[in-house]
Amino acid sequence: MGFPIYFLAVFAILIILVATVTVYFQVYKRHINRALGATEGKRKMVPPNKIAIVMTIVVLLIGLLISYFAGYVNAYKDYEEDAWVMSHSDIQTFYAEVKEVGERSLLVDGISLNDENYRGDFQYDVWAEVSIYQQDTLIQLSDLSEGDLVSITLVTDRADITNIFKIQLLEDKK
Repeated sequence: MGFPIYFLAVFAILIILVATVTVYFQVYKRHINRALGATEGKRKMVPPNKIAIVMTIVVLLIGLLISYFAGYVNAYKDYEEDAWVMSHSDIQTFYAEVKEVGERSLLVDGISLNDENYRGDFQYDVWAEVSIYQQDTLIQLSDLSEGDLVSITLVTDRADITNIFKIQLLEDKK
């Protein structure tokens, strides 16, 4: 992990603040000395304490903006990196018997060997991205029939949406 670049930006802004206030103090001191030496007219100049307050507020606002955008960029980058990292609990496989095959759907009955969460009837929409295999051969959804034993691999993404990743036909009745 490298040194965050926005720390350099904040440091540069603080340097500019200090330099501006220091220069203003010098100009104000010179102005006061001239005003004391000359009696002809009074020229007004904003006192340095007011300039220091205004400059501090400006630097705080700039610092807030930098912090917001730097935090947003880092958080988004971390989210993008983490979105594709999966844990073991994100991938689940269970075994089921096919009860009904539709044009784009599959109704299965989870067998008793499964965890309690995967027993009973489940209805899934099967999209074109879902791979259906018999051994190492890719097959179509229409190749499945009632009574086939399948394993279904589910993937849960970071938004807690669970989709079918793969269906494997375990035995062929032929």
